[in-house]
Amino acid sequence: MTETWHEAAGAIHLHSDFSDGSLPIPEIAAIASTKDLDFLLFSDHHTLEPKRRGLEGWHGRVLVLAGYEINDADDHNHYLAFRLDREVEAGLPAGEYVRRVKAAGGIGIIAHPAEKRSFSEAYPPYPWTEWDSDDFDGIEIWNQMSEWLEGIKLTNVAWRILHPLRSIRYPVWETLARWDALNRRRRVIGIGGIDVHAKRVKILGLIPVEIYPYKVQFKSIRTHILTRKPLVLDGVPRLSFREAEAEVYDALTSGRCFIVNHSLGSGEGFHFRAEDNASEYVMGSRIKIKSRIAFRCEIPHQADIRLMKDGRICVQCKKGRFLDHETRMPGVYRIEVFRKRKGWIYSNPIVVLGEGGQN
Repeated sequence: MTETWHEAAGAIHLHSDFSDGSLPIPEIAAIASTKDLDFLLFSDHHTLEPKRRGLEGWHGRVLVLAGYEINDADDHNHYLAFRLDREVEAGLPAGEYVRRVKAAGGIGIIAHPAEKRSFSEAYPPYPWTEWDSDDFDGIEIWNQMSEWLEGIKLTNVAWRILHPLRSIRYPVWETLARWDALNRRRRVIGIGGIDVHAKRVKILGLIPVEIYPYKVQFKSIRTHILTRKPLVLDGVPRLSFREAEAEVYDALTSGRCFIVNHSLGSGEGFHFRAEDNASEYVMGSRIKIKSRIAFRCEIPHQADIRLMKDGRICVQCKKGRFLDHETRMPGVYRIEVFRKRKGWIYSNPIVVLGEGGQN
Protein backbone atom coordinates (compact mmCIF):
# COMPACT_ATOMS: atom_id res chain seq x y z
CA MET A 1 0.00 0.00 0.00
CA THR A 2 1.38 3.42 -0.98
CA GLU A 3 1.63 5.88 1.93
CA THR A 4 0.37 9.44 1.47
CA TRP A 5 2.97 12.09 2.20
CA HIS A 6 2.49 15.79 2.85
CA GLU A 7 5.07 18.38 1.82
CA ALA A 8 6.21 21.28 3.98
CA ALA A 9 8.85 23.92 3.22
CA GLY A 10 11.16 25.33 5.83
CA ALA A 11 14.25 27.41 6.52
CA ILE A 12 17.01 25.94 8.67
CA HIS A 13 19.96 27.59 10.45
CA LEU A 14 18.61 30.98 11.50
CA HIS A 15 20.09 33.50 13.93
CA SER A 16 18.00 35.98 15.89
CA ASP A 17 18.76 38.76 18.37
CA PHE A 18 19.46 36.07 20.97
CA SER A 19 22.92 35.86 19.38
CA ASP A 20 24.17 37.70 16.28
CA GLY A 21 20.98 38.07 14.26
CA SER A 22 19.31 41.45 13.89
CA LEU A 23 15.63 40.77 14.66
CA PRO A 24 13.57 39.04 17.39
CA ILE A 25 12.07 35.65 16.59
CA PRO A 26 8.41 36.81 16.38
CA GLU A 27 9.34 39.40 13.73
CA ILE A 28 11.35 36.86 11.75
CA ALA A 29 8.44 34.40 11.87
CA ALA A 30 6.08 37.14 10.65
CA ILE A 31 8.36 37.73 7.65
CA ALA A 32 8.51 33.99 6.97
CA SER A 33 4.71 33.80 6.93
CA THR A 34 4.67 36.21 3.97
CA LYS A 35 7.07 33.93 2.06
CA ASP A 36 4.93 30.77 2.33
CA LEU A 37 7.29 29.00 4.72
CA ASP A 38 5.83 26.37 7.02
CA PHE A 39 8.60 25.94 9.61
CA LEU A 40 11.77 27.62 10.90
CA LEU A 41 14.65 25.99 12.77
CA PHE A 42 16.62 28.56 14.77
CA SER A 43 20.18 27.89 15.90
CA ASP A 44 21.48 30.87 17.82
CA HIS A 45 25.07 30.59 19.03
CA HIS A 46 25.64 28.87 22.38
CA THR A 47 22.12 29.29 23.74
CA LEU A 48 18.72 27.64 23.99
CA GLU A 49 17.28 30.75 25.60
CA PRO A 50 14.55 31.09 22.92
CA LYS A 51 13.24 27.69 24.04
CA ARG A 52 13.33 28.66 27.72
CA ARG A 53 11.45 31.87 26.90
CA GLY A 54 8.64 29.87 25.30
CA LEU A 55 9.25 31.11 21.78
CA GLU A 56 8.89 27.67 20.22
CA GLY A 57 5.45 27.01 18.82
CA TRP A 58 3.08 28.28 16.18
CA HIS A 59 3.57 31.90 15.16
CA GLY A 60 0.53 32.31 12.97
CA ARG A 61 0.96 29.74 10.18
CA VAL A 62 4.71 29.24 10.85
CA LEU A 63 6.09 26.58 13.20
CA VAL A 64 9.15 27.78 15.15
CA LEU A 65 11.62 25.28 16.62
CA ALA A 66 14.77 26.25 18.52
CA GLY A 67 18.11 24.49 18.67
CA TYR A 68 21.52 26.09 18.98
CA GLU A 69 24.94 26.26 17.29
CA ILE A 70 27.99 24.85 19.05
CA ASN A 71 31.68 25.24 18.20
CA ASP A 72 35.02 24.20 19.68
CA ALA A 73 37.64 26.37 21.39
CA ASP A 74 39.20 27.29 18.03
CA ASP A 75 35.81 28.39 16.65
CA HIS A 76 35.84 25.47 14.21
CA ASN A 77 33.52 22.48 13.90
CA HIS A 78 30.23 24.37 14.03
CA TYR A 79 27.37 22.04 14.89
CA LEU A 80 23.61 22.57 14.81
CA ALA A 81 21.92 20.79 17.72
CA PHE A 82 18.14 20.37 17.87
CA ARG A 83 15.60 18.54 20.03
CA LEU A 84 17.48 19.35 23.25
CA ASP A 85 16.12 20.71 26.54
CA ARG A 86 19.46 22.13 27.70
CA GLU A 87 22.85 23.03 26.30
CA VAL A 88 25.74 20.60 26.57
CA GLU A 89 28.75 21.72 28.58
CA ALA A 90 30.67 24.53 26.90
CA GLY A 91 34.31 24.30 25.85
CA LEU A 92 34.32 20.64 24.83
CA PRO A 93 36.14 19.23 21.80
CA ALA A 94 33.93 18.55 18.80
CA GLY A 95 33.85 14.77 19.12
CA GLU A 96 32.62 15.08 22.69
CA TYR A 97 29.78 17.54 22.07
CA VAL A 98 28.65 15.49 19.09
CA ARG A 99 28.53 12.43 21.36
CA ARG A 100 26.69 14.29 24.11
CA VAL A 101 24.05 15.68 21.76
CA LYS A 102 23.34 12.15 20.56
CA ALA A 103 23.30 10.74 24.10
CA ALA A 104 20.75 13.38 25.11
CA GLY A 105 18.42 12.32 22.29
CA GLY A 106 19.20 15.38 20.21
CA ILE A 107 19.64 15.77 16.47
CA GLY A 108 23.04 17.01 15.29
CA ILE A 109 23.90 18.48 11.89
CA ILE A 110 27.35 19.57 10.76
CA ALA A 111 27.30 23.19 9.57
CA HIS A 112 29.19 24.46 6.48
CA PRO A 113 31.64 21.50 6.57
CA ALA A 114 33.95 22.55 3.72
CA GLU A 115 33.97 26.30 4.26
CA LYS A 116 36.88 28.12 2.60
CA ARG A 117 37.34 31.87 2.24
CA SER A 118 40.01 34.53 2.60
CA PHE A 119 38.26 37.81 1.79
CA SER A 120 38.49 39.26 5.29
CA GLU A 121 40.19 38.33 8.57
CA ALA A 122 36.98 39.44 10.29
CA TYR A 123 35.10 36.56 8.61
CA PRO A 124 37.43 33.54 8.59
CA PRO A 125 36.26 30.10 7.43
CA TYR A 126 34.82 27.68 9.97
CA PRO A 127 35.31 24.19 8.49
CA TRP A 128 34.54 20.80 10.03
CA THR A 129 37.52 18.61 10.88
CA GLU A 130 36.18 15.98 13.31
CA TRP A 131 35.29 13.33 10.72
CA ASP A 132 36.20 10.39 12.96
CA SER A 133 32.86 10.70 14.77
CA ASP A 134 29.91 8.54 13.73
CA ASP A 135 27.47 10.25 16.08
CA PHE A 136 26.31 13.14 13.88
CA ASP A 137 22.97 12.79 12.10
CA GLY A 138 23.41 15.03 9.10
CA ILE A 139 25.36 17.53 7.04
CA GLU A 140 24.48 20.96 5.77
CA ILE A 141 25.16 20.18 2.11
CA TRP A 142 24.33 23.76 1.06
CA ASN A 143 24.95 26.82 3.24
CA GLN A 144 23.87 29.98 1.47
CA MET A 145 25.72 32.48 3.66
CA SER A 146 28.95 30.53 3.19
CA GLU A 147 28.47 30.47 -0.58
CA TRP A 148 27.75 34.20 -0.62
CA LEU A 149 30.82 35.06 1.48
CA GLU A 150 33.16 32.71 -0.35
CA GLY A 151 32.49 34.45 -3.66
CA ILE A 152 33.17 37.97 -2.41
CA LYS A 153 36.07 39.95 -3.91
CA LEU A 154 36.96 43.61 -3.70
CA THR A 155 35.64 43.99 -7.24
CA ASN A 156 32.18 42.52 -6.58
CA VAL A 157 31.33 43.18 -2.94
CA ALA A 158 28.85 45.99 -3.72
CA TRP A 159 27.16 43.90 -6.43
CA ARG A 160 26.77 40.90 -4.09
CA ILE A 161 25.29 43.09 -1.37
CA LEU A 162 22.76 44.57 -3.81
CA HIS A 163 21.95 41.29 -5.61
CA PRO A 164 22.55 38.47 -3.10
CA LEU A 165 20.26 35.89 -4.72
CA ARG A 166 22.25 36.01 -7.93
CA SER A 167 25.23 34.55 -6.08
CA ILE A 168 23.49 31.19 -5.60
CA ARG A 169 25.00 28.48 -7.79
CA TYR A 170 25.27 24.99 -6.28
CA PRO A 171 26.59 23.08 -3.24
CA VAL A 172 30.31 22.49 -2.74
CA TRP A 173 31.33 19.36 -4.67
CA GLU A 174 33.65 18.27 -1.83
CA THR A 175 30.70 18.19 0.58
CA LEU A 176 28.51 16.23 -1.85
CA ALA A 177 31.29 13.67 -2.40
CA ARG A 178 31.77 13.16 1.33
CA TRP A 179 28.01 12.92 1.85
CA ASP A 180 27.71 10.18 -0.78
CA ALA A 181 30.59 8.26 0.80
CA LEU A 182 29.08 8.48 4.28
CA ASN A 183 25.72 7.22 3.06
CA ARG A 184 27.36 4.03 1.80
CA ARG A 185 27.93 3.13 5.47
CA ARG A 186 24.91 4.64 7.25
CA ARG A 187 22.13 7.15 6.81
CA VAL A 188 23.45 10.72 6.93
CA ILE A 189 20.78 13.29 6.14
CA GLY A 190 21.44 16.34 3.99
CA ILE A 191 19.81 19.71 4.63
CA GLY A 192 20.09 23.20 3.18
CA GLY A 193 20.92 26.03 5.56
CA ILE A 194 20.65 29.77 5.08
CA ASP A 195 22.73 30.83 8.11
CA VAL A 196 20.88 34.13 8.11
CA HIS A 197 22.00 37.00 10.36
CA ALA A 198 20.80 40.06 8.41
CA LYS A 199 23.49 42.21 9.97
CA ARG A 200 23.27 45.97 9.66
CA VAL A 201 26.44 47.77 8.60
CA LYS A 202 27.41 51.18 7.25
CA ILE A 203 29.17 51.38 3.91
CA LEU A 204 31.97 53.98 4.02
CA GLY A 205 30.83 54.60 7.57
CA LEU A 206 27.77 56.49 6.31
CA ILE A 207 25.27 54.47 4.29
CA PRO A 208 23.27 51.96 6.37
CA VAL A 209 22.80 48.59 4.67
CA GLU A 210 21.27 45.34 5.88
CA ILE A 211 23.39 42.43 4.64
CA TYR A 212 21.17 39.74 3.11
CA PRO A 213 17.87 40.60 4.90
CA TYR A 214 15.62 37.85 6.23
CA LYS A 215 12.95 38.62 3.63
CA VAL A 216 15.49 38.12 0.85
CA GLN A 217 17.31 35.12 2.27
CA PHE A 218 13.97 33.33 2.73
CA LYS A 219 13.88 33.25 -1.08
CA SER A 220 17.17 31.35 -1.25
CA ILE A 221 17.79 27.83 0.08
CA ARG A 222 14.89 25.87 1.55
CA THR A 223 14.58 22.38 2.95
CA HIS A 224 11.34 20.61 2.05
CA ILE A 225 10.20 17.65 4.14
CA LEU A 226 7.66 14.86 3.71
CA THR A 227 5.40 14.38 6.73
CA ARG A 228 2.73 11.80 7.51
CA LYS A 229 0.27 14.48 8.59
CA PRO A 230 -0.07 17.97 7.06
CA LEU A 231 1.45 20.74 9.15
CA VAL A 232 -0.54 23.52 7.49
CA LEU A 233 -3.55 23.51 5.16
CA ASP A 234 -4.90 26.65 3.50
CA GLY A 235 -2.62 28.73 5.70
CA VAL A 236 -3.95 27.24 8.93
CA PRO A 237 -1.95 24.96 11.32
CA ARG A 238 -3.51 21.49 11.46
CA LEU A 239 -1.52 19.97 14.32
CA SER A 240 -0.71 20.87 17.89
CA PHE A 241 2.79 22.19 18.48
CA ARG A 242 4.03 18.85 19.88
CA GLU A 243 2.52 16.89 16.99
CA ALA A 244 4.04 19.25 14.44
CA GLU A 245 7.42 19.19 16.18
CA ALA A 246 7.44 15.39 16.08
CA GLU A 247 6.52 15.36 12.38
CA VAL A 248 9.32 17.77 11.44
CA TYR A 249 12.03 15.98 13.39
CA ASP A 250 10.87 12.55 12.24
CA ALA A 251 11.00 13.65 8.60
CA LEU A 252 14.47 15.14 9.00
CA THR A 253 16.02 12.21 10.87
CA SER A 254 14.50 9.78 8.35
CA GLY A 255 15.96 11.70 5.41
CA ARG A 256 12.55 12.42 3.91
CA CYS A 257 13.68 15.79 2.62
CA PHE A 258 15.09 17.65 -0.33
CA ILE A 259 16.85 20.99 -0.79
CA VAL A 260 15.53 23.70 -3.12
CA ASN A 261 17.16 26.83 -4.50
CA HIS A 262 13.92 28.79 -4.26
CA SER A 263 15.32 31.70 -6.27
CA LEU A 264 14.94 29.46 -9.37
CA GLY A 265 11.39 28.33 -8.58
CA SER A 266 9.32 26.82 -5.83
CA GLY A 267 10.26 23.15 -6.12
CA GLU A 268 6.90 22.22 -4.58
CA GLY A 269 5.65 18.95 -6.02
CA PHE A 270 9.07 17.35 -6.51
CA HIS A 271 8.92 13.55 -6.19
CA PHE A 272 11.69 10.96 -6.00
CA ARG A 273 10.88 7.36 -5.13
CA ALA A 274 11.88 3.78 -5.79
CA GLU A 275 9.63 0.78 -6.40
CA ASP A 276 10.09 -2.97 -6.42
CA ASN A 277 7.53 -5.76 -6.77
CA ALA A 278 6.23 -5.26 -3.25
CA SER A 279 6.73 -1.70 -2.03
CA GLU A 280 7.36 1.95 -2.75
CA TYR A 281 10.23 3.81 -1.06
CA VAL A 282 10.85 7.51 -0.51
CA MET A 283 13.99 9.54 0.14
CA GLY A 284 15.94 8.33 3.15
CA SER A 285 15.06 4.66 2.54
CA ARG A 286 17.70 1.96 2.65
CA ILE A 287 16.53 -1.01 0.58
CA LYS A 288 17.89 -4.52 0.55
CA ILE A 289 17.67 -5.51 -3.09
CA LYS A 290 15.34 -8.42 -3.86
CA SER A 291 14.39 -7.73 -7.44
CA ARG A 292 14.74 -5.00 -10.03
CA ILE A 293 14.38 -1.50 -8.56
CA ALA A 294 12.58 1.22 -10.55
CA PHE A 295 13.44 4.84 -9.75
CA ARG A 296 10.87 7.54 -10.56
CA CYS A 297 11.44 11.29 -10.46
CA GLU A 298 9.04 14.11 -11.25
CA ILE A 299 9.80 17.83 -11.05
CA PRO A 300 7.37 20.78 -11.19
CA HIS A 301 8.97 22.57 -14.17
CA GLN A 302 11.17 21.56 -17.06
CA ALA A 303 14.85 21.35 -16.15
CA ASP A 304 17.89 19.08 -16.44
CA ILE A 305 17.49 16.04 -14.17
CA ARG A 306 20.34 13.80 -13.10
CA LEU A 307 20.05 10.52 -11.25
CA MET A 308 23.32 10.21 -9.36
CA LYS A 309 24.78 6.85 -8.28
CA ASP A 310 27.64 6.98 -5.78
CA GLY A 311 28.34 10.57 -6.78
CA ARG A 312 28.39 10.01 -10.55
CA ILE A 313 25.75 10.58 -13.19
CA CYS A 314 23.85 7.34 -13.73
CA VAL A 315 21.23 8.63 -16.18
CA GLN A 316 19.97 12.09 -17.08
CA CYS A 317 17.09 13.86 -18.78
CA LYS A 318 17.65 17.20 -20.50
CA LYS A 319 14.87 19.81 -20.31
CA GLY A 320 12.24 17.41 -19.03
CA ARG A 321 9.97 16.84 -16.07
CA PHE A 322 10.27 13.09 -15.63
CA LEU A 323 13.08 10.57 -15.23
CA ASP A 324 12.67 6.78 -14.88
CA HIS A 325 15.41 4.20 -14.44
CA GLU A 326 15.50 0.51 -13.56
CA THR A 327 18.47 -1.25 -12.01
CA ARG A 328 19.69 -4.22 -10.01
CA MET A 329 22.86 -2.43 -8.93
CA PRO A 330 23.47 -1.46 -5.28
CA GLY A 331 24.45 2.14 -4.67
CA VAL A 332 23.62 5.54 -3.20
CA TYR A 333 21.04 7.08 -5.55
CA ARG A 334 19.92 10.68 -5.39
CA ILE A 335 18.59 13.39 -7.71
CA GLU A 336 20.21 16.65 -8.79
CA VAL A 337 18.19 19.13 -10.87
CA PHE A 338 19.70 22.08 -12.73
CA ARG A 339 17.87 25.09 -14.08
CA LYS A 340 19.38 28.09 -15.85
CA ARG A 341 22.77 26.39 -15.40
CA LYS A 342 22.45 26.50 -11.63
CA GLY A 343 21.59 23.92 -8.99
CA TRP A 344 17.87 23.88 -8.24
CA ILE A 345 16.86 20.69 -6.36
CA TYR A 346 18.97 18.14 -4.46
CA SER A 347 17.26 15.10 -2.97
CA ASN A 348 18.30 12.99 -0.05
CA PRO A 349 19.36 9.56 -1.28
CA ILE A 350 17.64 6.23 -1.59
CA VAL A 351 20.29 3.64 -0.81
CA VAL A 352 20.10 0.21 -2.45
CA LEU A 353 21.95 -2.44 -0.47
CA GLY A 354 23.27 -5.66 -1.96
CA GLU A 355 22.14 -9.18 -1.07
CA GLY A 356 24.33 -9.21 2.03
CA GLY A 357 23.08 -5.82 3.18
CA GLN A 358 26.21 -4.05 1.90
CA ASN A 359 26.30 -1.08 -0.41
